[in-house]
Amino acid sequence: MQEIFSNTTLTVNQLIEKIDTGELGLPELQRPFIWKDSKVRDLFDSMMRGYPIGYLMLWECPTLEKKKSIGTEAHSYDSPKEVIIDGQQRLTSLYAVMKGKKVINFKFDEKTIIISYNPLQNKFEVGYSATKNDPEWVYNISEVFTTPNITKLIINFTKKLDEYRISKGRELTDKEQDTISENITALLNLKQHTLPVFDIKANAEEEDVSEIFVRVNSGGVPLRQNDFILTLLSLYWDEGRCEIEEFSKESTRPTKDKTTSYNKITTVSAQEIIRVVMAYAFDRARLKYGYKLLRGADFDRRGAVDENLRTERFDTLKEKLPDVLDVHSWHEFLKAIMNAGYLSGDLILSNNAVFYSYAFYLIAKHRFKASYNENMHLTSLWFFCASLISLYTGSFESTVEGHLNSIKSLTTLEEYKQFILSRVNERLTNDYFDITLLGSEGLAVSGKGNNAWNAYVASLNIMDAKILFSKSNLLASQLFESGTDGNRKSLEKHHLFPKAYLKSKGYTDSKINQMANYAFIDWKDNMEILDDAPSVYYPIVCEGKTEEEILYMEEENALPHGWENMAYEDFLVERRKLMAIKIKAAFVQLRKNVK
Repeated sequence: MQEIFSNTTLTVNQLIEKIDTGELGLPELQRPFIWKDSKVRDLFDSMMRGYPIGYLMLWECPTLEKKKSIGTEAHSYDSPKEVIIDGQQRLTSLYAVMKGKKVINFKFDEKTIIISYNPLQNKFEVGYSATKNDPEWVYNISEVFTTPNITKLIINFTKKLDEYRISKGRELTDKEQDTISENITALLNLKQHTLPVFDIKANAEEEDVSEIFVRVNSGGVPLRQNDFILTLLSLYWDEGRCEIEEFSKESTRPTKDKTTSYNKITTVSAQEIIRVVMAYAFDRARLKYGYKLLRGADFDRRGAVDENLRTERFDTLKEKLPDVLDVHSWHEFLKAIMNAGYLSGDLILSNNAVFYSYAFYLIAKHRFKASYNENMHLTSLWFFCASLISLYTGSFESTVEGHLNSIKSLTTLEEYKQFILSRVNERLTNDYFDITLLGSEGLAVSGKGNNAWNAYVASLNIMDAKILFSKSNLLASQLFESGTDGNRKSLEKHHLFPKAYLKSKGYTDSKINQMANYAFIDWKDNMEILDDAPSVYYPIVCEGKTEEEILYMEEENALPHGWENMAYEDFLVERRKLMAIKIKAAFVQLRKNVK
């Protein structure tokens, strides 16, 4: 069998030169730079002690075009000859410190890694005020690697330390001066530290690369298909990758005087944008084939790489990505999610539901020319259904791919509407609401929440339910945000049959924390309700309300009349039925809006 990799060694300096010339790509394949500065300190300490610091894994790119170098900063390579797929954090650390370059942290902020060095103690520390102000320390070792004259740096450091020592009544000895010179020179010579390198050949399939990665690096994070796609973007359209990362970055915090991707429903990752654009632009949900497609695989010739196909597909990507990253379309879509009753990210358990629904939204808008209102109602219905039945969990890629294949054959908006309605009606039948939703795949579970519970809460928002037990006229949806104290939500989940009361009756946590025993109430009222039985506290809550008002409150919040006097097990059964009816009513309302 032909080997798909070779072993070699490279010095740190050789690796840095390869990055500078563009021969070696450093595309953040696994993740953004996430090492703590203390880990960078330990890396340099290990090198100084002569300890091994691990290996690097490089993957040869399929093609390499040489171009003329223009100026000292120009890359010699039009695209990298190799990319690093394991060892990125180490190589980024070495490059950033030895070149004095900033890195991007997980918050997308630029930061400088400052490592200090004490040449007399041969000791490294993360730079801070004490090492900055102490003449015994080289505050930032980047100066050692970037200075044009190391001899002058050593002389100046020694002179400054000697003056400091004299001011304290003692001088540097000749031996100490020699130690300083030797150790700073040894630090500089870390550029010649060698690393073992696995070179994987260009003809290796991504499955082979992933398998090698997992087998060699048992402690590493397995590579995903969208990692490979992001690598291709770094190689052939880095501007596109930068745009994706900027959209993702801006979703994490608001920006003054600018509409960005930021919202209160979800943050965005580059991987999720990849899923959207592959579905929207190429009708692909299986990212394995999405990667092959962008690489230029000719599926009619058993996946042989064709540069013309790669160029053609990247042209399609360049045409479609702006639609995905259009912030106005993004916020229009998010309004459709909120229109489905999902007013908070806390109600959404799967980001796949958000981002595949976004792909469908874009398909309806651009391919079928759906109006804003038409698209909102179609998307609200689809998202409600997809979230309720956990459509985008498990082996979801094959499900989505089947949907995309069906949509691909459609030609009109009416056909697309019928596709959405037929799939929704196929899953949300009367039997689903009357049987499945009442069982262990729906509301008959315990815990903090599941998709069935979240759909129930969304239904309360759709149906404009008032807050249970509250003396105000505020709707539950109006308080689905942070409280005025800035901490907990104004709306809080509460055990209708109190936990302490059920504990005293011998019930386990699994029974106590059933979804049907929960309700959202105003937390101020929650604090006033102690651990009494419902038959004790409910009449107090209802004081001042008419019989009609009580019945209406119970109907709005899926409470069976007389529930406070029911046996707990009977209450759970009856309330699940009413919660399912509430979810069905919200679904019917959303479906009616699709015209």
